[in-house]
Parts: sequence; structure tokens; C-alpha cells
Amino acid sequence: MGFCPRFSQYILKISTILLSDDSKWFYGYSNCIGRQTISISISTIYLTLEYILKETVFTLKCDIWLPVFISRVFVAIILLGFVPPLSCKDTFAQLSTQSSSLSVFPRHEVNAGIRNGIQVNMSAQTIKADYKGLVDNSSDIQKVTYSSNGKVLNATLWLGGVVREKPSTYGASTVAYGILVDADNNPTTGKFGVDYQKEIQWNNKTKSWNSILVEYSSPIHFRTIELQKNNTGVLDNQNYISLSLDLNSITSPDNYRVLFYSTVIYNNSSKIVLDLTNWVDIPPPEFTISALPDPVILRQGEQKDIGIQLKSNSGITTSAVGFIPAENYSNIRVEFNPDSVNRSSLDGAGAPAPFRIVVPANAQIGQYTIPMLVNISTGSLFPSKFINLPKFNLSVPTQGYVSTKANLTISVLAPPDIGEQLKDFWTVYGGTISILFAGFAGAFSTYLFDHLK
Repeated sequence: MGFCPRFSQYILKISTILLSDDSKWFYGYSNCIGRQTISISISTIYLTLEYILKETVFTLKCDIWLPVFISRVFVAIILLGFVPPLSCKDTFAQLSTQSSSLSVFPRHEVNAGIRNGIQVNMSAQTIKADYKGLVDNSSDIQKVTYSSNGKVLNATLWLGGVVREKPSTYGASTVAYGILVDADNNPTTGKFGVDYQKEIQWNNKTKSWNSILVEYSSPIHFRTIELQKNNTGVLDNQNYISLSLDLNSITSPDNYRVLFYSTVIYNNSSKIVLDLTNWVDIPPPEFTISALPDPVILRQGEQKDIGIQLKSNSGITTSAVGFIPAENYSNIRVEFNPDSVNRSSLDGAGAPAPFRIVVPANAQIGQYTIPMLVNISTGSLFPSKFINLPKFNLSVPTQGYVSTKANLTISVLAPPDIGEQLKDFWTVYGGTISILFAGFAGAFSTYLFDHLK
């Protein structure tokens, strides 16, 4: 049988359509199951085409092989198409579970302080905010609660005053609440370390509350990712602002940090009030208590002075830590040492906080886990160049307080019996007794030797 002259043209055309990386056939595969599975799919289709061609081209005449070949290829594509969607579904489920589990955490809280914002006057003087303006208190961020389901970061800014639906009625030209995101913990990327910004803003020009999400590549370059006009989530006389950040829109980082802020600008920039929290690590760091001595072991009826330090799995900095025993249902007393200052730092950077453990004589023998409420004072310096205010040079230190719980483990043993008392006595005094006895034996042997001579 003669070879069909159009054979190579059809083969080239079909191969280009089916095997091209740009084809829709493989576009879904590349996003779903990766290059390895693509290679397997390409090899499978190639071998299938080769078999069909052999069975078709070399068994039929040139003028009738093409329709049969096309029909067989069509059937093969349909059959091969059933496998990838199953793999795709399973793979998506695995990837979704792996990515979301890294950033899922329950409700946490940051205490941002009361009336600790800054105020900028027309004379470019930066002072502590006096909160005398009609909407000043609505800029006072006192607490922030936040949580994440792995897909969205939800936060609520709890304010010292109510939000006005139309701030312009009270002399304000701009009121804004927002989140700054450092997605890569790198101060040299984005706009002075800020990679994304989510903000809800009232502006006299728009006469409405609008929501915007932007990405920064440099201090002067940015792009708008999302813009929602006439945001209806802001209601009159509410003392909080709710913010939601879609993590997919900021590349779903596993570890990042955020800073919450608020600002009020009055007409003609006569007065600006700004309040900031400290940088908050996402996911929240985990804390453990390290005790000295370790482990903490006491006998029934015994008391002991120990020192405890707070350990963190992150590089968060702190100026002080306060420990308070919480929910201690046992009769073991954990008391502050009144002669020392209860201060410590993370990762062993400061002196251990002194505590006195008192175990009653009737305490149950065993291991006790005593939860400790820990108040952590954190601070950081906000990148002041991020705020574009003409003639103003701001240096903005931020302060925040994080409350968490960590466990102190104590083991209680029975009082020592006679054998253990003797063993403990010998451990403490055995060396001294041995030296004295050796000296006495040496002196006595010398005397005895001289006497026998």
C-alpha cells in the first residue's frame, strides 16, 4: 500500500494540538497535577496515537484512513480524559489541606493601649494626641481581635469612641482604618517593608466609605488589586471596625506579619491623629515556660524558690513579661517572690522571673500542670517614611500587649523515708565526713606507728 502524502501534515497538526503546553488540554493538568503527571499523560497519548496510526494507516487505504483515524483518536481522548480529573480533585484537596493548616488559628487578641496615639499639627509638631477633636476617639485603637481559617484573615479593631457614618459632619476630611502586611519579613521589599495594604476609608471627595487593597513593589510603584466603593459595613455609632483580608490575593503566605492602624485628618490638614499597633506575627507564636531548676520537683510539705522564663518559637522582641497563675484548681501555691522584680524576656534574653512554690503536706502525689497567664509587652518601630505627609517627619514607635497562656509543670513526691534521708544526708555531708575521717585515720595511724617504735 502506498503512503499517503498528507500523512505527515495531519500527524504534525494533531501532535501540535494535543501535546503543546499551550493547549487547553494540558493547561488544567499543569495547574493541577504537575509536570511529572504531564509527562506521563503525554507519553500515554503518544503511545495511543502510535498504536492507532499503526492499526489505521497500515490496514486501510489512503483515501479512507483519515475519517477512521480521527474517530479513533476522538474516542481515545475521551477515555484518557477520565483519569486526570480524579487525580486533579485529590491533588487539590491535598494542597488545600496542606496550605490552610499552616495559617489556621483561633481568635487572638492584642491590647494596643488606651489613648496612646500621636497628633500632628500644622506646625509639623508631633505630640501625644489630646483626643479633644470630635472624632479623635474613633481613631483610638484599644484592642484588636483576629483569627484565620487559612483563607481569610478576619480582624476587629475595638475603638475608644464611636465611628461616624459621615465624618465630614464633624470636621474630618479623611478617616481611615487598615492593615499593613509584610508578606516576606523583609524590610527592603515593597514600600519600606510593606508589601500590601488593605484600607477602609472615608473621603470628602467621594462622600462614602470605600475599601481598597494595593500591592507595593517600591515606594513609588503600586497596583490596585481590589476596589470596593460604597462599603456598607461601616455603621453610624459603632465602636469597632471589621476588616477582612483574602489571603489568596496576597499569595497566601505561610508566615507573615501585620500592623493595624487608624488615622483622622481634619479639614485643611489642620490636625492629624494617628494610632498604630505593633507588628503582629501570623501565625501567632507559640510560648512555653522554662523553669530553673528543670524539672521542678518538690516533696509533700516542702517549699522551693524557682525562676521561670518564657520561650518563643519566633523572633518576637519584648520588653517585659508578667506571669499570673490562672485556673489553679490544685492546693499548690505559686507565689511571686516579694523580694524580686517579676520581669523576664523571651528566649532567655532576661533574668528569670522569681517564684516560690509551696506544696502542702497533704498534697496528692503526682505531676501538676499549672496554667500561667502571660502578659507580653512588645514594641517595634513603624517605617515612618511609609506615611506620605508633606513637611512632616514622623518617628513612630509602636507598642502592644499580647496575652497568652503557658503551662508550668511541677512534680510532687512523697516525703523521703529513712533510707532516702540517709542517702540525701550522705550526698550533702559525705564528702566532708570522708575528708575528716581520712585525716583522723591518718593522724591516728601516725601516732600508733610512732608508739609501736
